[in-house]
Amino acid sequence: MGQPVTGADDSSLETVMVYARRLTPVSRVAATVTVIDQARIETTLATDIRELVRYEPGLSVRNDPFRFGLDTISVRGLGGNRVAVEVDGIPAAGGFAVGSYADSGRAYVDAAFVDRVEFLRGPASSLYGSDAIGGVVAMTTLTPESLLARGEGDYAVRTDAGFDSASDGWRAAALAAGAIGGTQWLVGYSRREGHESDTAADVTPNPSEYANDSALMKVTGAVPGGPMTLTAEAGRIQQATDVDAFLGVGRFLNTTALAGDDEMLRYRVSLGQALTGANAAFDSADWNAYWQGTETEQETYEVRRAVPPRTPPAQLDRTFKFDESTFGVEFTAVKSLGSGSIVHDVVYGFEATRSELDELRDGLQTNLITGATTPTILGETFPLRDLPLSTVVEIGAFVRDEVQFDDARWTLVPALRVDYYELTPETDRIYREDNPATEPAGVDEVSFAPKLGATYRINDRLGVFFQYAHGFRSPPPEDVNIGLEVPLFNIRAIPNPDLRPETSDGFETGLRLTGSPVALTASVFLTEYGDFIESKVNLGVDPATGVTLFQSQNVAEARIYGAEFDARVDGSAWSPRLQGWSGRLAGSWTRGEDLTRDVPLNSIDPPRLVLGMRYDAPSTRWGSELALTAVEAQREGDRSRAELYRTNGYATLDWLANVNITPRLRLNIGLFNLTDTEYIEWSDVRGRVADDPLVPYYTRAGFNASASLRYDF
Repeated sequence: MGQPVTGADDSSLETVMVYARRLTPVSRVAATVTVIDQARIETTLATDIRELVRYEPGLSVRNDPFRFGLDTISVRGLGGNRVAVEVDGIPAAGGFAVGSYADSGRAYVDAAFVDRVEFLRGPASSLYGSDAIGGVVAMTTLTPESLLARGEGDYAVRTDAGFDSASDGWRAAALAAGAIGGTQWLVGYSRREGHESDTAADVTPNPSEYANDSALMKVTGAVPGGPMTLTAEAGRIQQATDVDAFLGVGRFLNTTALAGDDEMLRYRVSLGQALTGANAAFDSADWNAYWQGTETEQETYEVRRAVPPRTPPAQLDRTFKFDESTFGVEFTAVKSLGSGSIVHDVVYGFEATRSELDELRDGLQTNLITGATTPTILGETFPLRDLPLSTVVEIGAFVRDEVQFDDARWTLVPALRVDYYELTPETDRIYREDNPATEPAGVDEVSFAPKLGATYRINDRLGVFFQYAHGFRSPPPEDVNIGLEVPLFNIRAIPNPDLRPETSDGFETGLRLTGSPVALTASVFLTEYGDFIESKVNLGVDPATGVTLFQSQNVAEARIYGAEFDARVDGSAWSPRLQGWSGRLAGSWTRGEDLTRDVPLNSIDPPRLVLGMRYDAPSTRWGSELALTAVEAQREGDRSRAELYRTNGYATLDWLANVNITPRLRLNIGLFNLTDTEYIEWSDVRGRVADDPLVPYYTRAGFNASASLRYDF
């Protein structure tokens, strides 16, 4: 349910970083920000990004139950690479997908290493640039100081182990931190293994096995100017899947075996410093230089039976590789100006990144009667590239001023960011052979993102806020330069050098009540989106060649609007008899419209309500809570092209408990979907037709349990 509804120290929740790139009191935040700290991650037994937002209306994560698993997070109906993700202030690599056999997804840092996560809802390009058109997810990993604060002396060790019944999965992690003179260090390792997730439907999930390994190292030392931190973080995800659900269905009618062997490697190295010496340019500042990347390799094995008289039985082996590496530097500074009735807190800085993208597909088809092989499958001759080797350079500069008036009752927050974006494609032999009639295009453009926010404190507890924010998203390489030439089907995709950045104009207003016995945040929002890029738009037949042409184009205008609220009650403030009791009620209602076609947006989740009741014993030895999640049936959707499957309304009930067995040993237990409800999330099945035989596979697990045991010493 987000944060603990009672019993925990909420002092860390009084400030947020993601809104202003500096610690900012929530009372001066002119937007909706959700914060989930490490204690709450542990209490809810969250092990991935989907479980992390389980009790957060307005946030969702799409899941592919067949092979590729979790997709990117969606914020108020907008997801994919339109939501910026950062880890320790460093932008994470985006996702890439093409066809049925290639999906790099988006890798996140292991939950065992996460100290807190902040979700900024709505456009945030004024501070975070391209890809923040829908919102920001900012993850912060544990530091040596955060681990040492819970131990004694100059060292601390934490071990954690857990199990969940839905996937027969287990996890184990160990972290150690220490201090030697003026140097602090932290090292950590996590291992997760499991199988396919259960489903409450009467179908057999695709057999699957996964293994995740993650490591984290941080060293912080005292140097002139301020402490400097070296961070190294890496993760490897491996999964083997038998995609049995596809056999005999649709295009896989004659397929008798289909299996995937997927692996992703994520790595990051950074060096940063917090400058503490005030001067004429800044009161405080920090800089960071980093190198990070992802390497994805996915292998697909398929066997097809003979289709007489022309097609013999065949084995098809496909490989997809996608590598993205980024070098970057960033600098952020804070300077306070003025005094008396008007005070300025100015935040300014710049970012520069250089990313290299390398995508490749390979394949081999074998005649199972003669043994003859060919690199041509369905008219495509491998190896090939769906986009050329690409280099992306992004440079951004931003400034934000927090102006406080009238004894800090009024706060005005103007901000502006300027971004330069350059895409440079490189045509090598592989790309040229597959796209002989296509010349890839480059992009060179400048974008501006202004923002204006305001807060007014009515009294010590109650305030109102308003914000206007402009967002943008630069044309991604895969849309500018789609590489597709399939002579068998007489189709060709062509580049579009004239693609314009996607834009958004968001408005949000709300009220915020802090303190006890009731704390509340409620807001309404409206965002207009323009020049949305639609991939592979059918342009029709080229009269000169007779080839059907496809091209990504700016075709969509959209509007998303809705309301959200989050209320928390501290029972002890009402009556001594309610000591230890607390509650939470949160909900979201969102609507979306494709203004170009005058139809609803399929990316919008149905209304969701979360109700929680928690009790923490006065001894602090144990606590327990019940969480009810109710979701309305999906009544909206674009059915202009086909009758889509629509999810039913449902309600689930979860029970969470934590016990401090000793001051150092803590047990967490979760019983999920106590009523064994059979339900499907709209975010998973949106766009699927009503009679799709694969829909039941998206059914979530019935009653399941999870537990973890943590020991600190």
